[in-house]
Order: sequence, then C-alpha cells, then structure tokens
Amino acid sequence: MSVVVVGDSIIKRVDRVICRADRLNRTVFCLPGARVRHVVDRVDRLLGGAGDDPAVMVHIGTNDKVRGRWKDLKNDFRELGSKLKKRSSKVVFSEILPVPRDRQKRIREFNLWLREWCREQGFGFVSHDSSNWSRKELKNKKGKKPLWYSTEVAKIVNNRLTASMNIFVQSLQKERDLRRKH
Repeated sequence: MSVVVVGDSIIKRVDRVICRADRLNRTVFCLPGARVRHVVDRVDRLLGGAGDDPAVMVHIGTNDKVRGRWKDLKNDFRELGSKLKKRSSKVVFSEILPVPRDRQKRIREFNLWLREWCREQGFGFVSHDSSNWSRKELKNKKGKKPLWYSTEVAKIVNNRLTASMNIFVQSLQKERDLRRKH
C-alpha cells in the first residue's frame, strides 16, 4: 500500500521514521513555507507516482494562519479535500499548530472546525494536543518564552504524525486482509 505524507517544514524529519518501514511505498513531501493553496495546486504532481488510492496524510495550514488568511483557509481546505477525494479514499489531516503572538482562541476554533469537517467528509484527523504545549520542556532555559518551533515541537509533531500514520496504515492493512479472506 502506498503512503504519502505532505506538509510544511515542521515534518522535515518525519520521513526517517515513516519511510523506514517500507521505503518503496512510503513518500514524504516536505514543502517549507507551503500554504494550503500550494498543496491544492500540486496534488496531482505529489500523488502522481503513488498508484491507485494511496493513504494520504496532510500537515499544512500554519503558514496560512500566520499570514492572517482565516477567511480563505476553510475554502482552501475544502478545495484540497475535494481534490484528494478524487485520488484517495484514505485521507488524514493534521491540526494546525499554535503560533506565538497569534490569538490561540482562533486557532482552537479553527481546529474544532477542521476536526468536524474531517468527520463530515470521512477524513481522519490528528490532534497534537497543542493545548498542553506550555509544558516545562517547551520553555527556554529560563522557563519563559515557549520554543514554538524548536526541536522539541518538531519531535512532538513528528512522533504524533508517525504514530498516527502507523495506526492508520495498520488499520488499512487489516481491512485489506479481511477483504482477501472473504
């Protein structure tokens, strides 16, 4: 089964773990600075070599949010979802990460919308439990400012994406095996 992970720079090292299990059928596309619109425009190229009905995980949107594109962001996700549905029946979206100096309430509201939209569309959803990101290990040495895009944040996101993708792929493989038995 082909697996494709697409995301912005926060996933840059996730390929080491995701692809280790099956290098021939797993691909990670890291698009630093990418916005949802960039992925919408590239879906066909990104999934071109993935075969029929690949499993797709998408972690994108933080760069849109930083630029204050809240109004257009939902429409961009809808368009991306529509394009992905034409290529795959197995799609998972990852929640948008918090950004310092941004209104956290808006981020939580958007992620709630994204979770509900994913449920309505039949997509999977990965939460990073970012509401707990004020933990001690995410503070600088003096215990003050959060290290939002530090190595620790990347590790958390990569671990969650990897774990979610592995669970996702295992469930798809079990489903496929059950179909073969019948």
